[in-house]
Amino acid sequence: MNDFLPFELPAPPTWSLTLGVIGRVLIIASASLFALSAISWLISGRIKEAAKAGKIGFAAGCYALLGAFVVLGILFAAKRYEFEYVYGHADSASGLLYRIAGIWSGQEGSFLLWGTCSAIFALMTARSTGAYRRWYTIAFAFFLGGIASILALESPFNLTMFEGTVFVPEDGVGLSPSLQNYWVIIHPPTIFLGFGSLTSLFALAFAALVTREYDKWIPIVRPWAIISATLVGLGLCMGGFWAYETLGWGGFWMWDPVENVSFVPWCFTLALIHGVIVQVTKKRWVMTNLLLASLPFLVFLYGTFLTRSGALSDTSVHSFAEMDRYALKLLLTLMIGAFVGFMGLWSYRAFQERKRTKEEDSGPVLRREGFYMLGNASLLALGVTAMLGMSVPFIQALQGKRPAVVEEWLYHQVLPWMFIPMMLLMAIAPFVSWKGTGARELANKAYTVLCITIGVLGILLVATVLTPFAGKLEMNPTATLLGRFEVTGMAWVLFLFGICLFGLVGNAWRVAELFKRSKLGLSPFLSHIGLAILVAGLIVSRGYEIKEQSLVIKDHPGQVLNYEVRLVGMTLDKYHRDNELELAFYDVNDGKEPLFIATPGLYAIDDGDHEDTMVWPHIERSLFMDTYVSLGVPQQNVGEDVTIAVGESEQLGGMTLTYKEMVRGGVMGETGATIGVIVTIDDGETQEDYQPEFSLAKNGEILSHPASLDDNTELVLVNVSAEDRSATLRAQLKTPIYPIEVYHKPMTILVWLGTGLMALAGFAAAFYRRPKSVTEADTEDP
Repeated sequence: MNDFLPFELPAPPTWSLTLGVIGRVLIIASASLFALSAISWLISGRIKEAAKAGKIGFAAGCYALLGAFVVLGILFAAKRYEFEYVYGHADSASGLLYRIAGIWSGQEGSFLLWGTCSAIFALMTARSTGAYRRWYTIAFAFFLGGIASILALESPFNLTMFEGTVFVPEDGVGLSPSLQNYWVIIHPPTIFLGFGSLTSLFALAFAALVTREYDKWIPIVRPWAIISATLVGLGLCMGGFWAYETLGWGGFWMWDPVENVSFVPWCFTLALIHGVIVQVTKKRWVMTNLLLASLPFLVFLYGTFLTRSGALSDTSVHSFAEMDRYALKLLLTLMIGAFVGFMGLWSYRAFQERKRTKEEDSGPVLRREGFYMLGNASLLALGVTAMLGMSVPFIQALQGKRPAVVEEWLYHQVLPWMFIPMMLLMAIAPFVSWKGTGARELANKAYTVLCITIGVLGILLVATVLTPFAGKLEMNPTATLLGRFEVTGMAWVLFLFGICLFGLVGNAWRVAELFKRSKLGLSPFLSHIGLAILVAGLIVSRGYEIKEQSLVIKDHPGQVLNYEVRLVGMTLDKYHRDNELELAFYDVNDGKEPLFIATPGLYAIDDGDHEDTMVWPHIERSLFMDTYVSLGVPQQNVGEDVTIAVGESEQLGGMTLTYKEMVRGGVMGETGATIGVIVTIDDGETQEDYQPEFSLAKNGEILSHPASLDDNTELVLVNVSAEDRSATLRAQLKTPIYPIEVYHKPMTILVWLGTGLMALAGFAAAFYRRPKSVTEADTEDP
């Protein structure tokens, strides 16, 4: 019992509080263990026995982070709302999987997920690092110790306190409606595994720089780089699927700043993979690859700072709330320390190796190495451009300006300058040998691939134009070619699709040539084919989409894209999170039977002061096209609410409203009691009195009783002031108007197929390039 309440609050169970303590202790212990490990490895050069302590401390720190994640998972699964973080991100109405997903839906849990995924990769990779293990562990421990320290400052295990007593709420807030999609369970763990793997690439490069052993790290890092690119790429695609199914704007990708935070490391990791191939084959690009291995991790650290600093809070649907000030300073210190430490060491080593670096600058372009160089230049330019775009809101904030996101159309003006050369090089490079290929021979092969591409493109074009499918596409889009040339018609989209098809055909040719020799060795070419299919799907589904808008009211169907759309009703109450609006789509020329029933989501949240409405789309899928139904926020108000005093007049929805008097009925506070107002409405022709009112129901709920103005509109009493009897009134439609936007999205299946092929090929390539087991001799430092 306390001074404020005359009774004791319900106490949480002892086991729950004990788990919370264990979680906090595990996080603090992990930070201490990582520091101990780093120090032990540092002194192991003089004290050999310290290496064992370094290994044990590092592993224990990783397991402590894993343990903290498991503890938080138990608290979420058990609905222990006495913990602030659980209360804010879980509720009893959500199923177990959605409650578990609440772990990574907020700031603290996402940091714990990042640290946990990094720890998993640390445990998987440490034993295979051989002679690099000492400095690899030091670099990794520096990062994981920083993450654990951030979690110690901004802990997910803080208790909900009230007047010095632990308070146990009856229920939690839960996930926001926009997150209540199955992708919230799958996407974040996948992409954070990719982010966690980036630390391995960084730490290996750091270890190679310290030891000045620049060759043996390559077979170790190669499969992990492929795994990183595959996981981050797969996570990016999953995020696109999530956006497509939830946000209602009809696309997979918008170049949102937080999307770019993931996209840029992916580009840099792809550049590293291709750089490694050159080093393995030609013993070149040694210093370049060390730099490329660090960039994905460093850029993601920078992106994390952007998303957690609050700089993107008004410009991105993905950004987190601003971090605790001290935790943010620690993240900034971690980012600057990693950047300055690595870049300083790399610059020093590059100066020492300047003779070798100078030799690497030579080489004919018509060798495969030259094509790899141009391809990497395109990849890096693509990544740097996206990084500049995602940084614009932050730069504007530093300048004291209102942050604004770089719009999608501007990306589409700039990025083709990198994308087109990259796809052309991806198609031609497989035909170029490492020793060099004659210009005539290469031209002949490229010409053959081009002819096949044009033939396939022609067949697809004829098949599209000469079938009813063409009537469901936008065949006359307008675009600006490379930011300079106006292109009318389908030429621009067709050209970009043709570029993707050219890349697909070139790599398919190489697959056919190499099929008998090494099936596992086909993985790189299959991943290229997957990427070409994926991008082709994005281009076609966006470039040839057609969309129209309409309004649907009960008993008044709307017409859109040759459909007649009839309102059926809601599946549940609009305040139920699983509520959907049923819309029957009929052929406009044959309205006998519905073609399909669309069920876009509609969920209203009333916090007492105002009502927010969440909507999400319905997707009617077919093999070659999606019909995408996006629901707007229902419109019911005729005009703005007006507050009026007794005896005064105001304009409301084109009518003159005069407030005559307030009226009461029954005994105030008892069931059936009413309170209302009598108003006179003058519509210019007639004057008539109306009486909207409230009544008190048996369960204590206050019911609204609007006054009917005509068949379609009514007058609603919003509020009555007990002090001065002033009233707030609203004119609204009896039945809401539902704005809908319907898209025809062609060939979205290509996005799914390309993603699957690219991911499977990536994992197969990583398996094929897995390192051999490390011997004891390899584990000794040089």
